Amino acid sequence: MTRVKDSNAEHEVVVIGGGIVGAAIAEQLQSRGHRVFLVDRDTPGNGCSYGNAGHFATDVVFPLANMQTILALPKMLADPLGPLSIRWQYLPKMLPWLMRFALAALPGNVRRSCDNLRALNSRSIDSYNRLLTRLELQDLMTRKGALTIYESQQSEKKNRATVEQLRGFGVEIESLDRAEIRDLEPALGENIAGGLFFPKTAHTVNPFRLVQSLVSRFCDQGGVFLQQNVTDAHTLSDGTTRVVLADGSALRAQKVILAAGAWSRPLARQLGFSVPLDTERGYHLMLPEPGCTLSRPMVSFERSFVMTPMEEGVRLAGTVELAGLEAPADNRRADILFQHAQSILPGLQSQGAQRWMGFRPSLPDSLPVIGASPKNPNQLFAFGHQHLGLTQAAITAELLADQLEGKRPELDLTPFSITRF
Repeated sequence: MTRVKDSNAEHEVVVIGGGIVGAAIAEQLQSRGHRVFLVDRDTPGNGCSYGNAGHFATDVVFPLANMQTILALPKMLADPLGPLSIRWQYLPKMLPWLMRFALAALPGNVRRSCDNLRALNSRSIDSYNRLLTRLELQDLMTRKGALTIYESQQSEKKNRATVEQLRGFGVEIESLDRAEIRDLEPALGENIAGGLFFPKTAHTVNPFRLVQSLVSRFCDQGGVFLQQNVTDAHTLSDGTTRVVLADGSALRAQKVILAAGAWSRPLARQLGFSVPLDTERGYHLMLPEPGCTLSRPMVSFERSFVMTPMEEGVRLAGTVELAGLEAPADNRRADILFQHAQSILPGLQSQGAQRWMGFRPSLPDSLPVIGASPKNPNQLFAFGHQHLGLTQAAITAELLADQLEGKRPELDLTPFSITRF
């Protein structure tokens, strides 16, 4: 990749953030003829984009903020290795976010979030088809659908109303009995009671390679990537933006796009907006020699985690830990995923297992911020995609590029405005 030490020249577009969202935006704008400068604190894709479950989750409609989650909190928090945990020393800092989360869980707010999540996620696969076909990277997306696994008939009954709600939103779902689901995935154990098949979803065989490939093609076509931390961004008198780097150099941007994931909050504040962005820390366990074969992602309904086949083995991913950006990883949360998975896949092996922890950039209503600043149309935002950054990256790039060019985006971006808080 092309790298420069610094630059004080004026740039047409500077994209801050080299994860899947920033990379997709940079490539999309460049494909339309814009001169784009991409900057990130780390290697492209080495943050949250590196360790996600690899699932293009077009089936996700419901926000995390809903009454079902609120009612389940006491039970989940009682188990330090359960699907949700809070580092209690971080709780005072997290309280304002949690209060907004509770408000977002009110029925009217949930319905609005559902409509907007569906609008984004239902367009995911088509937008990725356009992106990957243009770059001849179709091998990075596999379209074999996804499964949700039940270990008991009680779980199937408990989830029945939710399944009907999803169908009401247009999500295609097939109910499978025990034999049918084990036909699709023979590695599943005898204890499986049945499940659901989502035929319109997909997964990537390597989310890190996906981001790296996007940035490589971007650079091959004349784009510039700079690995450097952005410490400040502020508006100049002519409406351009001065982007200050950790080494003391600065970039002058005619247009700037903030897509820095979990590190977006302070930069958004410098551009005039206070956003309730925090992190949901996620863990994965990569099994390079899994001892069994899977064909598609599988979600455990009871255990709330994902098992995904990838180039480098089987990835076990999921759970939420609320602890901010500074606390050390709790590797038990990665290790417990193997115990959960082995209960479902009895032949699973853990030799050479590799742990990972990353920071999901999350807003209380489960919607990202997408769109131009009402204070300065030359400053645009694309962050806060929480669990759905991979799913929403390509469509976010198309929507934002349309707005930057003065076109009417395919979706009304008002629900994703930074001013909604």
